[in-house]
Order: sequence, then structure tokens, then C-alpha cells
Amino acid sequence: MDDILVALRAIVALGAVLGLLLFLSRRLQKSQAKGVSPLAGLMPKKLAKLSELVPSRPAAAPRARPEKITVVARSGIGGKAQLVVAEFGGIRYVLGVTEHGINVVDTQEAPPLAEEILAEGNRPAVSEMPDDIVDRALRSVA
Repeated sequence: MDDILVALRAIVALGAVLGLLLFLSRRLQKSQAKGVSPLAGLMPKKLAKLSELVPSRPAAAPRARPEKITVVARSGIGGKAQLVVAEFGGIRYVLGVTEHGINVVDTQEAPPLAEEILAEGNRPAVSEMPDDIVDRALRSVA
């Protein structure tokens, strides 16, 4: 009987500790989301004046979002090989992708968007249009 009471007391104590940890973690997450001191989230609202005495750390500066890599086209060359055109930072990269690795085949500046060309009002002649980068890469590989 004593063993059951000891086990029950241990389970209740464990539940109380886990509940307290869950409560504290949620309060800390809320205070960090607001950008205030971590102690401010733990103190009751009546004792908020005490948290003003503790210097708060400055809010983290927002990070600049890195540019996204856009896959423009894919072309299967063989069973497990592909030619992929990816655009990043205004440059198009032709990548040879196999199961053993990725190789840069060719690079080229990204052509202006069709919307930009039409907005200018001067439609370029067909000979002035940029070459299709996939066709160029396929010709260079062949």
C-alpha cells in the first residue's frame, strides 16, 4: 500500500512540475514576441512596476529576406539526368543535375520580363529577343 502511495505522489509531483514548465514557457514566449524583458512575462501585472527597473534588451532588427531561387525550366536528358534553368539575383544558371551531383553548364543575364517589354511600347524585333537559354545549353552539351 505504501508503494502505491509513493508512486502516486511521484506522479502528482511530476505532473505539477511539467505543468509549471509549460506555463512558464508560454509566458516567456508571449513576452519575447512583444519584445519586452523576459522577466516582464513572468511577473504578475500588479508587479509590472518592478519590471521597469530591469533594463529591457533591444528588439532584434528584422533580417533582410534573401532572394528566392526560381526554377524557370526543366528538361530531362536521360534516365536520371536533367537540365535545369534556375534564376537568382537577375542571373539565369543552366544546371546539369544527375544523381552524382550538380554542375553549372552556362550562365546568362535574365531577360527582361514580357510585361516590361510591352510597357516600353517598343516591341523588339525577333532577332533582338534573347536566345532560349535551354536551347543554347543543349547545343553546347551536344
